[in-house]
Amino acid sequence: MKKREKILAAIVAAMVLLYVGSMVFENALQGPLNARRSAIERRLKEIDTLNAELSRAREAGKELAVWEAQSLPSNLSEARALYQQWLAELINRVGLADLNVGSSEPGSRKGNYSRLVFSVQGRGTLAQLVEFLFEFYSADHLHQIQKLDITPSAKADELDLSITIEAMSLPGADRANRLNNRKSDRLASGLLADYQPIVDRDLFSIGGSGPDATDYTYLTAVVDVDGQLEAWFTLRSTDQMLKLRVGETLDIGQFRGSIAEIVDADVIIESEGERWLLTVGENLAHASSLPPEY
Repeated sequence: MKKREKILAAIVAAMVLLYVGSMVFENALQGPLNARRSAIERRLKEIDTLNAELSRAREAGKELAVWEAQSLPSNLSEARALYQQWLAELINRVGLADLNVGSSEPGSRKGNYSRLVFSVQGRGTLAQLVEFLFEFYSADHLHQIQKLDITPSAKADELDLSITIEAMSLPGADRANRLNNRKSDRLASGLLADYQPIVDRDLFSIGGSGPDATDYTYLTAVVDVDGQLEAWFTLRSTDQMLKLRVGETLDIGQFRGSIAEIVDADVIIESEGERWLLTVGENLAHASSLPPEY
């Protein structure tokens, strides 16, 4: 073999040996090292996930502690009685009239908390309503207003109010027979005077250029009187009631019409050549126009 061929063969042999050695190193040393690195990365990710969950749990624990401090007492009968008394005192303090405070049986949510629902009916001015809302949200109870119905009346600028309130009782609440007396920070301002602009706007006035009187005229009942059906309309702006039979005239504000038909809970009114359908519970402004062929 010539000298050049020997050198070439040696180079090829060295390359083969280097390749085989690299494979041996990769399999014997580098492979386990890479696997070890991958395992460490997985562990670090798991630790990050656990730390995040632990952080969320700590935050949830803080929130739970706040909620338990705001909660009604864990004893549901005590919670119901105490909160209903607190509501009655609040309403009397702001001066609402015709007060009626009720409550339903508490409902439990899988042992996590209990939900108590209270209803309030009363009558008062816009200023009294604003004061009630201010005092309600100033109290640091675990409660909220679910529904607030306001019906204006021209009589002494009063409003008929119907309020549904939800309050919570948590099992961990540590007060057996009292509500907490802390002040809430939920309001934008802690001064009642800062909410006076709401009162000054007179949002619910129905006098002068306010809403039409038909907005406050409701068909409240259809009654059989001596074999004849009567449509009973309540004028909430004046606390009047009209009892009309077929053919009689309904004259409200700018509206004038006559009772054309009374069928079950529906009344058809004719006005200026048009026919309007009104169902018990609706106000006159929301009457439905009927097609000419009806």
